[in-house]
Parts: sequence; C-alpha cells; structure tokens
Amino acid sequence: MEKTGWSEIICDSALVFIDDERLIEKLKNNPARFFREMSLYMKLAIPRFNRPPEVIAHLADQTPPQFGDYLWKSEGSDGAATIETGMTGYELCNVSLQGTDRYRNPIETPVAAEYNSETGAVTIPGPIGAGAEYDMDFYTDGYFLRPISGEMKRILGLCVQVVWENRFSSAWLPRASKVTDKSFVAPNEANWTRAQEEKRRSAEATLNEELRQYEQNRNYMNTVGGVKRTLL
Repeated sequence: MEKTGWSEIICDSALVFIDDERLIEKLKNNPARFFREMSLYMKLAIPRFNRPPEVIAHLADQTPPQFGDYLWKSEGSDGAATIETGMTGYELCNVSLQGTDRYRNPIETPVAAEYNSETGAVTIPGPIGAGAEYDMDFYTDGYFLRPISGEMKRILGLCVQVVWENRFSSAWLPRASKVTDKSFVAPNEANWTRAQEEKRRSAEATLNEELRQYEQNRNYMNTVGGVKRTLL
C-alpha cells in the first residue's frame, strides 16, 4: 500500500512556500525536533484541505506522528556513556549538548550519538564532563495511508504555509509599542502589521483558488464518460 510521510509534505512542499532560513537550520541541526514542531502545523493544516468534501475522509486515513524527549545529566565519564532511555521504536533520535555562550545565552550543540530503536539505548561519545546536560529528541513520522498525488501534496504545502503565516500575522511582540530614544527607533508597528496581514491574505487567497480549481477539476474528471474517478 502506497503511503506518504508528513515529512515529505513538509520538506518538499511546505518549505518551498515558506522562506525561512531558521527552519533550514533547525532541520540541519535537529531533524527530530524540527519535524515534531512542524507536525503541529501539519495537524492544523490538514483540515484546511476540505474541497471536494470527499478529500476529508481521504486524508483522515492516516497514522499520526509520534514523538518524545529525554533529558540526561552526566556525572562525568572518560569514555562513551550509554543511557537507557526507554524510548523505543522511534525512527529518529537527535541529541544536543546544552550550554551557554559567553553572554550566558543558551546554546545547543548537536552530538553524534548512536540510538538503538529496539532497546531505547542512546550512546554518547566521550569524554563527558560532569554536570553536562544532554537533551534527546525522538520522532516517528506520520503517514497518509491512501495515495497522495503531486497536486494534493502541493495543496497540503500551501495549507501549511497559511497556518504558518497566521502565526506571524497574530504575533504580539512585533506589534507591541517599543521604548525609543535618540539611539534607537523601532520600525513602525502599524506598517509591519499591515504588511504581514497583506501577506497572510495573499496566501489565503492562493490556497482558496487552488482548492476551487482542484475541486472543479475533480468534478469534471468524475463526470467525463459517466465514470467515477479517484482523487488522484
């Protein structure tokens, strides 16, 4: 049975429409956490693909993603350390060493650890300093269990984009009044908000037009020759 992973939609469709270098950096440094975060957008985006109505049941036939995390603090080791996390059966595991920079800002450093999905054991290479904290992220992809065409993948990517844009257009901090003086003048919040709202509306309009066209095409194909066809 052909199935399509949520990660494929996120990477090959959604990220084409969402131009954010921070996402690319997250995907590079910690894929498990990246897909966990983006799966929340996917979860909200899927119901946006609701035309024609039968596509709702088509997309509902799925297995949702699974994820978890584990924090481990070392007592110190000259060699490698193996941690029995109990987190079994995941497709991805990424480990990050927690720390701070010279300004005391938190930073994370990716660690090339080994994960045994059958036992849940994670082996971290040594030496390991006493008090070092390691954050472990685990992820198993979600899957659509029915075939998803290229056109459907594109629309799902647009759905994710719309959810993403809604997040930024409703963000509080950029719209909040800032304290200014001679050395600092904040950008105009009203202009920023207006620009973000216009961008959100444009993405929403593009999605609605794609849904309308997709529904129209399916209705046409289903009536040609009186033959009922699939969503593909």
